[in-house]
Amino acid sequence: MARCSFDIHLFEIIGSLMVGAGLVMLHPGGTIDYDYLSLVLDIKQVSYMDGVPSAMYTFFSFVQLEEKKDACKYLRCLTGGGESFSVKLATLVGNNHVQNCTVINCYGPAEATVNSTCHIVDISGKAQNISIGRPSPNYQCLILNEFLQNICINEGELFVGGVGVFAGYLGRDDLTAKALIEIDDQLFYRTGDLIRMDDNGLLHYQGRKDHQVKLHGQRIELGEIERCLLNITSISACVVMKWNDDYLVAYVESCDIHEEQLREHCQSHLPPHMVPSIFIILDKLPLNPNGKIDRKLLPPPDFSSSTDNIDGNVAHTTLEKQLQDIFSEAFHIESPRIEISFGQLGGTSLGAILALTLIRQKVSNKVHIGLLFTNPSIRQLAIAIEPFLILNQSQETVFTANQSVETHARFSPSFVIESVGIALLVCQWFLPIMVIHRWCPFLFPVLPAFHLLFYAICSHLLSPRNINDDNVFSCNYYQWWFLDRLWNNNTFWLQHILGTPLYNYYLCLCGARISLNTHIYTTIIDAPWLLEIDDGSWIATETYLNCLYFNDDNTFKLSPIRIGSNCSIGTRSVLFDGVDMQNNIIVQPMSSITGFVASKTIVDGEEHKSLPSDIPIVQSNRSLSIWHKIYQIVVVISIICIHCTLLIIVYKVYSARQIPLLFSIAFCWTLWSIIGCFISLLLLKFIVGPCTTGEIYPIASRLYLQKIWLRQLVVSSFHHAWLLLGGYNYLYPYILRWLGAHIEENVKLAEIGTFLSCPTNLLKLEMGVTAFGGVLIVPTELTLLGDHRVDQIILGSHTNLANGCSILPGSYLASETMIGNLTRISRETKSKYREVFMGVPARTMPFQMPPRLEIQDEIEIIPFWHTCLSHYVSKCLLLSIYSFGGLVGGSTIHTILVCSLNRCLSYKKRHQIVEQIIGRMSQDYEQFICPFLGNTQWLIRLFRAYGAHIGENTIMHDISSITDYHLMSIGDNVRLNAGTQIQGHSFEQRILKLAPVSIDSSCVLMSGSIVMAGCKLMGNNRIYPGTLIMKNDQLPLNTHWKGIPARSCTVKAKLSQPTIVHDDLVKYQQGYETTNKFFLWNERIASIYTNVNELQFMNYGYADMDEYIDDHTGYYSRKLYEQVLANVTLTDQNVLEINCGRGAGAAWCVHTHKSHSYIGTDPSQDVINLCQRLYSTTPRLSFVVADATKHLPFENESIDIILCIEATHAFDEPIAITQFANEVTRVLRPNGYLLWCDFCYINGSGTSVYDLIANDELIIEEKINITRNVLHALDIQNKSRTDFIQRYIQPEEQEHFRRFAGLPGTQVYEDMSQERSQYWRVVFRKKTTIDVSTI
Repeated sequence: MARCSFDIHLFEIIGSLMVGAGLVMLHPGGTIDYDYLSLVLDIKQVSYMDGVPSAMYTFFSFVQLEEKKDACKYLRCLTGGGESFSVKLATLVGNNHVQNCTVINCYGPAEATVNSTCHIVDISGKAQNISIGRPSPNYQCLILNEFLQNICINEGELFVGGVGVFAGYLGRDDLTAKALIEIDDQLFYRTGDLIRMDDNGLLHYQGRKDHQVKLHGQRIELGEIERCLLNITSISACVVMKWNDDYLVAYVESCDIHEEQLREHCQSHLPPHMVPSIFIILDKLPLNPNGKIDRKLLPPPDFSSSTDNIDGNVAHTTLEKQLQDIFSEAFHIESPRIEISFGQLGGTSLGAILALTLIRQKVSNKVHIGLLFTNPSIRQLAIAIEPFLILNQSQETVFTANQSVETHARFSPSFVIESVGIALLVCQWFLPIMVIHRWCPFLFPVLPAFHLLFYAICSHLLSPRNINDDNVFSCNYYQWWFLDRLWNNNTFWLQHILGTPLYNYYLCLCGARISLNTHIYTTIIDAPWLLEIDDGSWIATETYLNCLYFNDDNTFKLSPIRIGSNCSIGTRSVLFDGVDMQNNIIVQPMSSITGFVASKTIVDGEEHKSLPSDIPIVQSNRSLSIWHKIYQIVVVISIICIHCTLLIIVYKVYSARQIPLLFSIAFCWTLWSIIGCFISLLLLKFIVGPCTTGEIYPIASRLYLQKIWLRQLVVSSFHHAWLLLGGYNYLYPYILRWLGAHIEENVKLAEIGTFLSCPTNLLKLEMGVTAFGGVLIVPTELTLLGDHRVDQIILGSHTNLANGCSILPGSYLASETMIGNLTRISRETKSKYREVFMGVPARTMPFQMPPRLEIQDEIEIIPFWHTCLSHYVSKCLLLSIYSFGGLVGGSTIHTILVCSLNRCLSYKKRHQIVEQIIGRMSQDYEQFICPFLGNTQWLIRLFRAYGAHIGENTIMHDISSITDYHLMSIGDNVRLNAGTQIQGHSFEQRILKLAPVSIDSSCVLMSGSIVMAGCKLMGNNRIYPGTLIMKNDQLPLNTHWKGIPARSCTVKAKLSQPTIVHDDLVKYQQGYETTNKFFLWNERIASIYTNVNELQFMNYGYADMDEYIDDHTGYYSRKLYEQVLANVTLTDQNVLEINCGRGAGAAWCVHTHKSHSYIGTDPSQDVINLCQRLYSTTPRLSFVVADATKHLPFENESIDIILCIEATHAFDEPIAITQFANEVTRVLRPNGYLLWCDFCYINGSGTSVYDLIANDELIIEEKINITRNVLHALDIQNKSRTDFIQRYIQPEEQEHFRRFAGLPGTQVYEDMSQERSQYWRVVFRKKTTIDVSTI
């Protein structure tokens, strides 16, 4: 229960492990989430719990209130410490029916190693007070008076001696001398606690000797709070006291200060647990005859006095009345005042947790603890909660309406169709093999032709054409599914004709419109009949051509992919949701493309760049000559002949009848793998040969075909032979060295295929390099002429390559560099020692790789004889299963066996060979059975049998979609495209770490995305292609994500999307004309149309820029920021922006001007939450809640530059402007700048530039009228904004949005155009000298 900053944390962990107990770790925030805590105690059968008494009291009150009797039924021991254990708590524990549980009160300071005394508590309710007990074994407790004389009857200070007494404070000998005292040659620690001993020898805590107190487990120096208050010049004296073990009360002597000012001052200078609950302001503090403050005469705080004001205690709405009742119950206050914060009413943080629980039960389950603390009064909280209730009601109405429509429209998976389809797929694959084996063995070479031809026929008969919207699990969907499974089962055959005219002919036969002069190296195509590719285009290996797109409403669509002439698409790129690419386009590796792409464009990641006109893209001739085509055909035939020769050799061994048939076949299988690996190495070494650094190969050249195409053909053709060695085999470095690579010691590679596919003589892997699964070493890089260049790749010592990263030729990585998942490294990547790179293209992260631990890593190297033995044994078992049960029975037995073994392997560590045998049996299952199950509910059932928790109607592409099955929790209607991976493990510096993954309902994970361990997707999330969800990320409900690491993004709204009417919302808006008014509208539209960044209404549209849309709107938003920042540099400066909107301008400034730190503020917690959600991964950028007209939570003279763009016109009262100017001058450093931009009315109404210099602390450096520029921006934006309002906003709301958009015809626009108001950009500078004449 303790946090890691508490001393008891060490005791809980080490103590549990020492006695062999199981330790349950709560998730962050678990100690205050009582529903979760109750569930954990019950499910984990927790028998021992330790906590602070005040927290335990709140928890047991919750248990009693919610009648969760099962929560504590397993408890056998309950200990409390850190503060006084009250009789009330003991009685409460006893009333909760905690049977056979021993309750112990522990006492002890950290200086005496946590616990020095303990006492078994009587929970029957008979005890009058709770003792701290007697000394623990090997401890000694003395009660001494001020003369250090031992006393037994009276009250005295406790001194603790024994084995646990500390040696002293590090580097603070002065404090050590005060704390330790030597008595009879033994060290004793002076606790400062006043103790008395009763007649039974039990110790009783009486209080503190000094002014240090403990409140809710936290040590608090009251003097520190007093010193903080005395920093206020109007306070002459103050005293802070602890009241009733629950509150801090501050007594202040002053005649010119308010309680709110005192609270704000403490909140900005003290941690939350040290802020007094109540401030009592007195004209004079009572003194004793000696002139000292007499604490006994201080008036007691009267928390109920705040209810005396009848008007301020009347609830105006039903919600306020509900919250008032909840506050009364949680904080034990009768009729709490509506406008007073719960802290001023005497409420504590623990009481707030109880209040939050009641609010979630009775009002809204969307309220979080942050909302309660930022809106501490009943009225504030009611205003903050009411939008949730309005939106919930509307969403429930729409959901009910949609549900009634979807009842007849939504389709469920068909068990019959999927089962029949799988049976047909199995027959199509195995029946020809059985026929040929039985009657015509010499026809085995034509088996691939039969399989390929069968798909071509089916594609013409079954292929669904363009589908805009159709239900998942409809007839069209199952037609697509059947063809997709056929295609995937044929990919091994297709690997042999990639990049040849034969592949182009075959695609045309399947319905694609493809030029015969294209070069296609990918087989990841889900609808080949929808492809259109022109002359000279080149598509790299592992490129995803996704015509199928899952919509958010349980429908799907099939869209064509059109690629123009002379386009080059790099490896692992994803084309999805309808693509129309023009001519001469270069797509860099690992980019994602959708929609229209103009000619002469370079697509790099998500960025589209047009080349300047003086750098045209000129493509070299890509048409293969007749001799090149003959060469390719001859090579393909030769590879087939090699395989046939291998089969003949193996068949000869099989024909020897000296050994049993099953063992003979298994031996032949292993022998074929060994010989296949050996032959492929000979081909790579002596036929393909080495490459020269920097050599360039045109596609239509013999050298390209020999060095690049042939190498990939050999590796892919013998891929199944290399499965013999498995992952992290110790032979991998030796093999690469023999092929010419420079490989040093302790190099661990998950797979070797990717390293064989590139020129191995150009590889240099220094000591300790680790390459995990899915790493791609790209063999060539594209030039602007469309040719291919090879170059050296150097990986420094102890470099880590994470899953899915790609390394391009020319890359150099320094020692101990970490390459993140889905990251692209190229020659442009400048690497330094211990840097971490992520993104496409790679970007340096603001943190470094942690120091390498000198401990044994957990990646085990597999000896070769282990490999061969496990391969042979697994094949014997496989053949035994199918010979005994046949095709159907064998499949069933194989499934049961693999599921059982996987479950056992998830929880228990086995011998290495046993693990390998189990792993190879699973691999055989995935290779022979699972390809038929992809995208069906049979695969989902298999995952459940493996131990995963998966909901209904979920679609997953293949068995590799998830790993660590027992850690997976996936909801209903989740969709996973090809190449998506969800993993519950990570290897951090070769150390295995596991964490559960939770994906709620209706999420769509698109191709090439990865969800890492510990992530939680709240539901209805879309993860775009090539997106990395980082470890422990939590994605809010109804959000879309893209990028590496993932960031929240938006999509354009659709006309077909339903519009929700909010009559109650309009009435609500009319009731609260505040600055938060617009944000509620903005969030409401965003929740409906899922397009926050398209809504450019905030700040009249020209200050809140859009980083996703490169049009005039974005241009003029940037233009305004550029004008504001003219002649002022932000580089290495501490920058503060007032009312930062959605934070897009702040993010642009950080990226463009490289400030040291950039902080955006806004009075609304919801606005700050939105900013943090959008830009949480941006380095040096942060957001905090702050009202600039009251208090900025920053130290004096700590900010270099303050930006205030369109914020002060909302400050209605002159006093607000004055307070804002005072706060600005307080936090600005000498010679610091205030960059102000806003409109002013000529008649003097509203904000004036001169209001900001009234305090004589700021001077005007520069003043420019930019009204004309602003009007020009609004004119350009007029059409797009008008269209948006007319199409998406309800008629009764349109005028409101027109006004906030500043459109022509509105008062804002007309006032500026007729010069009744002007828009100014002003630079203020803070004075540094004192005006002597004013002294």
